[in-house]
Parts: sequence; structure tokens; C-alpha cells
Amino acid sequence: MFYVRCMELEDNRMFTHLDAQNQPRMVDVSGKNITIRSATAQAQIQLPRRLQEYIKGNEIVLEKGAVFQTAIIAGTMAVKKTQELIPFCHQIPIESCRFEINIDDNFLVTINCRVKTSAKTGVEMEALCGVTIAALTIYDMCKSVSSDMIIRESRLLTKTGGKTTRLERPLYGLILTGGLSKRMGQDKALLDYHGQPCALYLYKLMQSYCEQVYLSARPDQWLSTPLEGLPILPDQVTSVGPISGLLTAFQTHPDVNWLVIACDLMQVQAHTIEYLLADYQENTIATCYRNHEQGFPEPLCAIYTPKAQAVFAEAYQAGIYCPVKILQNQSCTLVKPRNPNELMNVNTPEDYARIGN
Repeated sequence: MFYVRCMELEDNRMFTHLDAQNQPRMVDVSGKNITIRSATAQAQIQLPRRLQEYIKGNEIVLEKGAVFQTAIIAGTMAVKKTQELIPFCHQIPIESCRFEINIDDNFLVTINCRVKTSAKTGVEMEALCGVTIAALTIYDMCKSVSSDMIIRESRLLTKTGGKTTRLERPLYGLILTGGLSKRMGQDKALLDYHGQPCALYLYKLMQSYCEQVYLSARPDQWLSTPLEGLPILPDQVTSVGPISGLLTAFQTHPDVNWLVIACDLMQVQAHTIEYLLADYQENTIATCYRNHEQGFPEPLCAIYTPKAQAVFAEAYQAGIYCPVKILQNQSCTLVKPRNPNELMNVNTPEDYARIGN
């Protein structure tokens, strides 16, 4: 009756878990595409001071065993059984499940669970189920010492894949187009790629993942070109390569994450971005691909966190303009490229001829 009444109040709009006869059903995802999906959830549990004597480093050791290790096992089992616990939840292949559990000086335990899959629907419920069961396991193991514990909010931190991307901060996009293209002999951003300027191709691609996408360019660079109508961030510092565009973006919107792609990476695909998002880590300077030949971080196909602003500003003041050198000395999340050709720089007419179109 509750569902029927809701449908009447919503002008008979169809609910996804009810069919035309108001009968429960599982949502049909057969028409969706398989994409790389991830989710990170967090739960917290406040412990009493009576447990202090049992804390050994970043673990609680009781007669029952190691509390956090047991919670990770229980949480992982819960992730794998989510479809058995929640009605109409799809069975999803779990490709990765990682827990991180920490306790602070005030005995507040924070549990993070990150789940990844390649599927037609997301893993938010799996991650939430994991942290919730991990918190309950900690409660169960510690209640013999004291039941004076409070399980706090369980919440979704990040979600990637599918129709929407949710990170801990908004995600903006930046396409680096401010170079002089000397080796190419013409503006690389305007090179035809699938019937349109390659910078426009990247702009449309990144719009699916970012709240706002900008072109990084020199002042008035794209007047009277097909790129003129796109949002542009003109360099606000002396143009000395990609670092000028990066610093301009970081300074213009300092509280967002930036998905940065150079315009000469014409072969970037949707899954290239999705792999980065799936491995995104908020606690590092950047999430970027590892160069498949030399192992250094690829700075021009990366997701930068707000921590990057101070690091790049300090390097700029010191006369260090190479983003690779800057990132090599920082904490970065490095992602192995599935197809290194997608990260090939198209810098010369010969490079452009090789990629075809």
C-alpha cells in the first residue's frame, strides 16, 4: 500500500522497483554498458577509554583475537554477500576490495572500504555494507570489555563509473592547449580527430565526468577558431609550459579536484579516464598513470587534488617548471596503463600520421 500511495502522489510516475502492476521487480540493467566502477564508503565507531590497555599500535588485541583484522575479514565477506542482504541488489563481480582502519588519540575508529568492479551497475551498496559490518564486528569483539560504544554515520565518500561521478570534492576538467606546437607546425588543439578539433573531442569526453571543463590557453589564443566558444582559462602566470596552465587552474578554483589532459593525447578514451577515477586517492598530490617505459608519473593525464597547488607554486618560484620532476618527489597514486598507446603524445606530423583518423 505504501508503494501504491506513493505512485498516486507522484502522478503515476513509474518506480524502478515496481512494474506496471505494482509488483516488486529487480531493475533491468541488460541494456547498460559494462564500465569500470568504484565506490568508497566510511563508517566510524567511538570506543571507550577502557579499551586503551588493549591497543597495540594501530590494532586492538583481545582474547578473541586481533579486532581490526577480524573486522576486515568480516567486512570483505559482507561486500561479497551484499546481493543476499539487500532486496533486488544485483550480483556483481568484486574485482578489488580494500579496507583501511585507523584509531586516533580520542579512540575514534575510522573504517574506509574501497570496492572496484567492471559491471553494468555500481558498487556503492557493497562498500557501505562492508564498512557497516566491519563496524558491527568491532562492536561485537569489544563488548566483552565495555558496551559503551557508539557506531556513527556510515556514508558514501566516492563513486565513479555510470552516469555520475562523486568524489570528496567537485571534479573540474582542464585541457592543456597553450603550447606553441613548434614540432607539429600547426596548432595541435585544432588537428582533426574523428571529424572535429581534437581539443573539442577531449572537451566533450571530459564533460561526462566533470562539473566544468576549461581549455588552458594563452590570452586570446583561440579567437576566431572553432574553439572560441569553449570556456577558457588564460594563463595568469608567465607561460613556461604546462605548469602555467596548471597553476592558473589551481589558483582559480583551489578547492576542487582537477582532471588534466594535454591536447596532444588524442587517443584518450572514456575508459582511460575511468581507470584513473577508479584508483583515485584523495590523500595524495595526484592520481596519474605510470610511464610504461621509465616508470615516472605521467603529469598530463592525471587527477590533481588541492594539495598540488602549494607544491607546484613552490616549484615555480624555485624555477622548476617540469611537472614530471615535481611529481617524482611527491606522494602520487600511480596507475598502470592498460593500453600505453592511449597516452602517446602526438607532437609531430609523423606521430599524427601514425594514429590515423
